[in-house]
This record gives sequence, structure tokens and C-alpha cells, in this order.
Amino acid sequence: MLTEEELQMYRKVGKIVAGVREHVRPMVKLGVALLSIAEAVEDLIKQKGARPAFPCNVSVNQIAAHYSPPADDDSEVKEGDLVKIDIGAHIDGYIADTAVTVATGAKIEMVQAVERALEEGIKVVKPGIDVGEIGKAIEDSAKASGFKPIQNLTGHGLARWNLHAGLTVPNINENTGQKLEVGNVVALEPFLTDGAGFVEDAPQAYIFRYLRDRPVRMRMTKELLNTIKRSYSSLPFAERWLAKNMSKLRLELTLRELVGVGALHPYHVLKERGDGLVAQAEHTVIVIEGGCEVITR
Repeated sequence: MLTEEELQMYRKVGKIVAGVREHVRPMVKLGVALLSIAEAVEDLIKQKGARPAFPCNVSVNQIAAHYSPPADDDSEVKEGDLVKIDIGAHIDGYIADTAVTVATGAKIEMVQAVERALEEGIKVVKPGIDVGEIGKAIEDSAKASGFKPIQNLTGHGLARWNLHAGLTVPNINENTGQKLEVGNVVALEPFLTDGAGFVEDAPQAYIFRYLRDRPVRMRMTKELLNTIKRSYSSLPFAERWLAKNMSKLRLELTLRELVGVGALHPYHVLKERGDGLVAQAEHTVIVIEGGCEVITR
């Protein structure tokens, strides 16, 4: 169960990310740099009195998730792109997570379908249900619209300072044995595709998370690890957030070493296995008696 103070914190940060989402939605248009979208989101979160809970993801077309533009990214929104904006913020570790897809061409039906699937998932949320019932509602809605849910991407529980806590919420019909309880904070996050229905890791990783202290050879590497631990704690961070103080090559080598020794976890860019287009929608909900409260409307 959440205390009244915790509930108010979640509501406050939920309202912030909802406002940021609606502010950034009209920014996604032809010729706009992906990097400028991500930086605008992160700057607005800070202006509103919160902090990014993870780097803003700006994932386009076949890229489903985990693309946060690096500092030298010159990619722009093009005609026909499906652009997914995934936004998270926290206040003192209390996190809200939301996402929207913007279509710049003829794929508006996929955007509408993923938003319907999210709403169908929200409708079944209540204490005592297996989270697989949410997945069934999402899958049924997706298939009725002519699309596939991505089977190996899921929604997730949220806890203080923990972006993926406890519950894993499938986007397909599964009997998971995980049941919702009053006070659970959950991000429902359907991804729909016209491809294979699975994602796989791409080689690139632009988002990382601190795992543990590990012995390293270079003093500079140790100092960077200490900076990461102090600045971001257990929450994900972007490579570009560190790029102002280190050359691109040196930063890449240092991050690679820290991943190699198990000090950092890399979030590889996730690509649709069959090269299908991907749309995403997401809300954070709090389970209450008889249903849920959506804090990111």
C-alpha cells in the first residue's frame, strides 16, 4: 500500500510527464532533429521541477526502443516516419513513465491501434487479476486492428528509484502467476507491429545503468564510474549526458571497459526482427480498489 504522501508524489510526477508528452507531440514534424526532441523533453522535465528517470527515447520506424540520440546525431524526422517518444521523470525517486507515437505519413492507423490496445489493457486493471489478463486485452485489441503485439517487450512495475520493479506485464495472453495488488504502480506499454512480433538487440547502445563498483585500471575510468554512481544512482543515463566533458572516442572506450567489467549495464537499441514498423503507447497506473488511477493522462 502507498502512503498518502507517496500517492501525491506519484500524481505530481505523473502530471509533469503527461504535460511534457503533450508539449512535445506537435514538435515531431518533418525536418526536426531527433536530438532536439530528446533534449527538449529532458529540459522541460527539469524546468517543471523533476529529473529524467531515463534518457528520452526517440525511436523511429523499425527501431522499437532504447534509441536515445547520441551527441553527434544529425538524424531528422522524415516523411512517413513513425516516431516513438518514451518519457520518464522522477521526483526524489518516485517515477512516472509515458510514451506516444507520432505518424508523419499514412501509418496513423497503427498509432490509433496501439492507443486502443493501451486503453483496453487499462480497462481490465484491478486488484487480484493475473497480469496476463492485461496482455490478453492488449493482444486481442492488436489483432482485431490487424497488427501483432511485440511478444518480448513488456510493461513493468515501478518502485522508488527502480524503473523495472517486481511485476512484468506481458503484451500477449499469458498465465504469469503474478497478481495485481492495491498500491502497485505499473507502466502499461503495448508495442504493435506489422512485422514478426519480436525485437532483437542491435549492436549500438547509447543508454547505460550503474550496476556495481568494479576494479578498473585507469584512474579516469574510476572517476567516471564514481561520477555516474553519484549523478544517476540506479537509474539509466545517456552517453551524451557525459559527452560534454570527454572526447567521443575516449568516452566510448571508457564505457566499453565499464560494461566489460560488469560495472554498467548497456541498453542495446531494440529493432523489430522482421523489419516491421513499430508503434508504442504507454501510461502509468496505480492499482486501487475496483480498478486503477491513470496518473499520466
